[in-house]
Amino acid sequence: MKIIGITYYDGSENIVLKSDSSLLVNRKPLFVPECVTDLQALPCIVLRVSRLGKCIAPRFASRYYDAVAAGVDFFAADLLREAKAAGRPWTEAVAFENSLAVGEWETLNSVQADAGHEWQLMRGEQAAERFTCTLTGLQESLDHAVARASELLTIRQGDLIYVALNVQPWQLQTNDMIRAVAQDRETLYCKLK
Repeated sequence: MKIIGITYYDGSENIVLKSDSSLLVNRKPLFVPECVTDLQALPCIVLRVSRLGKCIAPRFASRYYDAVAAGVDFFAADLLREAKAAGRPWTEAVAFENSLAVGEWETLNSVQADAGHEWQLMRGEQAAERFTCTLTGLQESLDHAVARASELLTIRQGDLIYVALNVQPWQLQTNDMIRAVAQDRETLYCKLK
């Protein structure tokens, strides 16, 4: 299984590859690596690839995934700044263990066209930040991500492609909680430890 990300860490589009150990299953806590002093996160939509494909045109991309999930892409902003300044690969900053939280899968057949997801960063019992999006508004971005990923790699059934939403990253601290809610149902929960 490959995990391929389309992200916007520095305002430009980036392709990120993560190993399967980067996957944080829903409701498990994220233990922040000791070497990280500035952990940040971006809400994302995760797609589950349903068939083999290479060099897929954007207009056919929706045929290549069968489920979506709310997700959170964690990255070490301090290590990312150092890697960029030194011209080193970003792997240590963006692909560490449990750096991608994925919520419950929703099949495309069960998702309404205007289904919305709301992400909440909670500090204690208070929502410090919120972000809401609908899948309808993201369709072009999701199809672009599948097409872009398939330009570089052959995608296979079971691979995951995540698309980080182009919003301001969230600054995180110990004991923060991140939730995603779709149609009054919690689809993702993650606590930082």
